[in-house]
Amino acid sequence: MSVSRQSAATRSRANTRGRLLTSGVQLFARHGLNGVTTHDIAREAGVASGTFYLHFSDKSALFHEIAVDTEARLRAHIEEATAYAADLRGAVRAEVEALFDFAEQNRDTIRILFGGDSGAAGSELLNAFATSIAEGRRRDIATGEMPLEIEPRVLSQALVGMLSRVLLWWIEDPDPVARETVIETLTRIQLSGTHPI
Repeated sequence: MSVSRQSAATRSRANTRGRLLTSGVQLFARHGLNGVTTHDIAREAGVASGTFYLHFSDKSALFHEIAVDTEARLRAHIEEATAYAADLRGAVRAEVEALFDFAEQNRDTIRILFGGDSGAAGSELLNAFATSIAEGRRRDIATGEMPLEIEPRVLSQALVGMLSRVLLWWIEDPDPVARETVIETLTRIQLSGTHPI
């Protein structure tokens, strides 16, 4: 096969895979992981049902790839947003703003990953974020920006639960609380709790 034919075939394969991923996101967001079949995904992508299996072993594999890609993109977005924060307050606020920016631009992905039907892939994503938050909070304790009494693993699980639930609620609410109000509230809760001493 010539190089040009091979590159055309590679592009075609990548295009088909991309259409399957896009269709999966749209259908999972509308119907949940358990409400969608591989045939539905293939039909939505405009390919034969058998073509799905040339790219993914099953719908859970496709869902897992969506979760891994989302984690990488969200992590990069947060790291970029917090890179130049001058202090802990600035970093926390930038992180919350980055989460909301990402959620606004990726509503369907947020619905499927933080919704109740996400299964193991959604849990993996949340655990990865919790691990990342715990590492950051350990650094904050080491520099004296956070008290020793705050256990990083407990804090990280609490934050991931709170943030994922609030993001999902906010993008689904037909009459949402103002974005700035939600960001400020979540920033304050993280920095000083609900009843600061």
